[in-house]
Amino acid sequence: MSLPDREREVLTTIIEAYIASAAPVGSRTVSKQSLLGLSPASIRNIMADLTESGYLAQPHTSAGRVPTAKAFRFYLDTVMRPAEVPEAERRRIADGLSMAGLEVGDMLRRASRLLAGLSLQVAMVVVPKESSARWKRIDFSLLNPGLVMVLLVLQGGLVRTRVIEADPEVTADDLVYYANYLNDLFTDMTVAEARLRLVAELEQARQSLSALCRRALTMARCAVEQEREPAVEVFVDGTPNILSQPEFTDAEHMRELMRVLEERTILLHLLDKTANELKTVITIGGESDQAALAELGVITAPYGTGCVPLGAIGVIGPLRMDYAKLVPVVNCTADALTRLLDRHF
Repeated sequence: MSLPDREREVLTTIIEAYIASAAPVGSRTVSKQSLLGLSPASIRNIMADLTESGYLAQPHTSAGRVPTAKAFRFYLDTVMRPAEVPEAERRRIADGLSMAGLEVGDMLRRASRLLAGLSLQVAMVVVPKESSARWKRIDFSLLNPGLVMVLLVLQGGLVRTRVIEADPEVTADDLVYYANYLNDLFTDMTVAEARLRLVAELEQARQSLSALCRRALTMARCAVEQEREPAVEVFVDGTPNILSQPEFTDAEHMRELMRVLEERTILLHLLDKTANELKTVITIGGESDQAALAELGVITAPYGTGCVPLGAIGVIGPLRMDYAKLVPVVNCTADALTRLLDRHF
């Protein structure tokens, strides 16, 4: 995608003026703010060409132009230069996350709150799926004869506890052996992979008549199996930020926005896509297969431990968001969350 230099400069000027004002941009404004030194009449001719090419729209006959989703995609791909995140904001993110404690849910809630405050948009964070998290460690504690507490620690600080029944003859020493055996087998596998491996190992243990291994694997299966995967949770913060913006003074736009924020499946689709692609994703208007996002922009980035993504964090706002400022802020927050998870887990 390319444009002649004059059209590129006019389009860039209009986009940046529209980001700042949320109002249609006229030829006089472009003539004053661009570096071309052209008259308003000459600018109007260029704007007409850009409108015909689908980069600009004219809301009213006598009004200026507004950039389309096509214009913003061009700007993001060829013009935009991300800004540096100020050191004060970096410290605010790092310090704010470190104050959240060691509970992963608290960290993610704090991350969404911080990002909403810094971006002045709606922030969202998806909680990791247990089935895709990796096995770090399993431990057993004997509560009473025949009653055992299982502690399964997963990548990223996710913890699952469960009380299960066991053979009344099982001792504390047996439980240590079981834990060591299982950790050797399953460490660094995802929970989903461990479930599949458990089936094969149990069959092998039956054939070899290894009672100890069979007991250990049976207890592990109790720890990792469940009737169904729990619903994935999304933390959303900062809704008042976006409702106060000019684009959403229209009642229909506001209703559509609230539907997007309340219908978590749309947000999950966007965040899952980012986690799977392992990179920052910017979705502009109609690029999404969700009609509800036609007038919105979304910036999302993955977070995780090491090189393995656990989830994604992002902001959603009007099409005219200041992407040059907000993309680095989203990335900085995702990086800070990743470092925190790496340090603790």
